[in-house]
Amino acid sequence: MPKFPELDASLGETLDLPVPLPAGQVKTYRVPPVDAETWTWLTVRFNARDDEEVDDESETALWRRCLGPVYDQLVTDRAGWEQIRRCGLTALSWHVQGEEAAMQVWVGGVPKRQSTSETGEPTETPAEDPSTPTPASATGTTPNPKRARGSRGQTSSSGGPS
Repeated sequence: MPKFPELDASLGETLDLPVPLPAGQVKTYRVPPVDAETWTWLTVRFNARDDEEVDDESETALWRRCLGPVYDQLVTDRAGWEQIRRCGLTALSWHVQGEEAAMQVWVGGVPKRQSTSETGEPTETPAEDPSTPTPASATGTTPNPKRARGSRGQTSSSGGPS
């Protein structure tokens, strides 16, 4: 019977996100890897239909699952909702698609969506709002730019929850 080497230690690494806080300091939050049940739930959410409506409560639940204990730490440290959202989207990308996808979300929002032209050639279209990407893209690129404002990954009000 073959002997397998120990699993790569990087499988248990954390996602470290430096966030500037209202008090002026930058704090690095360590998002832990998720368990198998949470990963399955996030993957299903990530690949959900683009037209599914999500309210503030559902979005908050999604970020709590993505960020684990970091969500409560961000709230306690008075991080803004857009900061929490970017952290949540980055963690979602990291959990489901890996480090490279997470970095794209963290530094620049959603990369351009690749679609096909009438001739079948790939084209790129800009995302509607690159600072607030949505997790429903099954391709791992960008959300459907024609989605309603209250769709997954976006709050139904401009202020978001407090």
